[in-house]
Amino acid sequence: MKLTLLRATGVVLLAAATAAAQTPAVAPAAGYRISVDTRPAATTDQLRIVVQTPSVQDDQVTYVMPSVVPGSYAKKDYGRFVQDFRALDDKGKPLKVRREGANLFIIDKARRLARLEYRVDDTWDARMDASYVFQPGGTNFDPTAAQPNFVLNHYGLYGYLEAPGRSYKMLPYEVSVQHDAALYGATALPARRSPGQDVFTADSYVTLADGPILYARPDTASLAVGGARIHVAVTSETGKVRAPQVLEIIRPMAEALGRFFGQMPVPQYHFLMYFPDFQTSKVINRQTGAYGAMEHSYSSLYFMPERNTEAELREMVQEIASHEFLHMLAPLNIHSREIGEFDFRSPRMSQHLWLYEGVTEYFAHLAQVQAGITTEDVFRRNMRDKIEASQKFPSVSFTEMSRRILEKPYDAMYDNVYQKGALIGWLLDIRIQELSQGRRSLRDVLLTLRERYGPTRSFEDQQLIPEIVALTHPQVQQFFDAYVVGDQPLPLAEYLEKIGWHYTANESRRLKAYGQLGFRYNERAQQFEAAETNPEGNVFGVQNGDVIVAVNGQPVSLQTAEQLLRPLLEPAEAAVRLTLRRGTTTLDREAAPREFEVEIRNQLEPNPSATPQQLELRRRLLGPRS
Repeated sequence: MKLTLLRATGVVLLAAATAAAQTPAVAPAAGYRISVDTRPAATTDQLRIVVQTPSVQDDQVTYVMPSVVPGSYAKKDYGRFVQDFRALDDKGKPLKVRREGANLFIIDKARRLARLEYRVDDTWDARMDASYVFQPGGTNFDPTAAQPNFVLNHYGLYGYLEAPGRSYKMLPYEVSVQHDAALYGATALPARRSPGQDVFTADSYVTLADGPILYARPDTASLAVGGARIHVAVTSETGKVRAPQVLEIIRPMAEALGRFFGQMPVPQYHFLMYFPDFQTSKVINRQTGAYGAMEHSYSSLYFMPERNTEAELREMVQEIASHEFLHMLAPLNIHSREIGEFDFRSPRMSQHLWLYEGVTEYFAHLAQVQAGITTEDVFRRNMRDKIEASQKFPSVSFTEMSRRILEKPYDAMYDNVYQKGALIGWLLDIRIQELSQGRRSLRDVLLTLRERYGPTRSFEDQQLIPEIVALTHPQVQQFFDAYVVGDQPLPLAEYLEKIGWHYTANESRRLKAYGQLGFRYNERAQQFEAAETNPEGNVFGVQNGDVIVAVNGQPVSLQTAEQLLRPLLEPAEAAVRLTLRRGTTTLDREAAPREFEVEIRNQLEPNPSATPQQLELRRRLLGPRS
């Protein structure tokens, strides 16, 4: 799941690697039949859920609403949104129910159980405090909006039965949704559709939870690439963003991944996208400004603000969607038993977040540079930014952090899986290619593991690293022991020299520059402002809070910021004219760079004296796939 806090790129995820979404229709008589009527939500802002339960073989059972869902790495406690819970026998007589905590409903005389009834609130309307559920992992019932919609993540609506020594989680599910006939439910789940009612089927609760549904007025588009059909469904609060527009943004990335994989590892994939208006939307968490996505096996659900320009929309969608899309490889096709048989009540976490999120993030950047969507310079800058971001976190065992990610202090380190985790993937790829003399890459290793395991077979958590070592070289074990299982700092300078890039952690230089400057993007005001600076420390006299209007007469926006602002942070020779707004006053400041004693952190640049062997390894790593 990818999470972005304003303009800071971080990552989050959800991944439930389960049996294929193309699950054939199952015989629901052996499992659960669920009825969901969305129409009363116009007056109650709730959904009424009726669950016809399977035959129970125990005197007492517990109806479990999830505490944690795959890949969210934080407690959600979806049971707190359930109200007026009742258990009934086949004659409609109530059975005794005792609620335990937020998520458990303990039912006595359970052999007589025939039906459950309750109401459920949506999570998007909850109080936006520390327990607020990130929107792509939540639910929204808004039939009266200008763009009516229902965001249905199943784990926020219903659960499963469990008894000591027996779970009813893996029985089939059939979910019938009554809805306004003008709305269409986009999802990767198999569906039987008729006007005003859809029936969705899944072979288990795990599969059902892996297939969210976005109901909205139809705005869809699709394309075929790499043997897969790619679908896009869009809900935009003001109508500013449309599905065909998003599809064209996704197209180059989809084609790049088709080449990266050789053939797409799934037959279909659905992008379900909700675009709120940042200025007026009631469902944006203004305390964090967070937006992003949660990935599933055959789909991903997005919550991203509408953008004013095509370039701004393209940047945002490409950044987030490329990561989610690549989860088709891991954990869909490569996952441990902890994910494949996920315990929604008391989960045991896998120790391999470095793979599920870190390598996925690395591959998202690698596939784009190999396809020519981005340049080698952009890739190097992105990796340099990850080095910088990773240094905010303590050095700990990555496998230990992953295994204990729900506990303190590890829960606060989660974002590092997308920073240091991506760097681990990058350096591991360099090492594998070096030791194999280019005959094998990290991509090759994971494609081999995909063939060995696939969506329905899990590996044992302790066996993954030995399997990778067996597929590569015995010396790869030393890498894992030191930098993944161990807590040693990554050997950035040593490994990056192997591809002809020179890395320096800290270096003092006297050079010409514009001085101490920093910038942040104010999402609400949609403007760039000076930050972490002082007027004496830069040639323009810029103060914290000054709005950066233009550079050399060119307006600064999300589209132009990289081109216009980044050079102000680097050594320079030429004079620059900066247009600022300070309060209500507009100022023009023209100045030439002057000499400063500066400390350059995390310098990463090509080595002009790189050897042919180093250049060849870099070409194999970053060059186009043949």
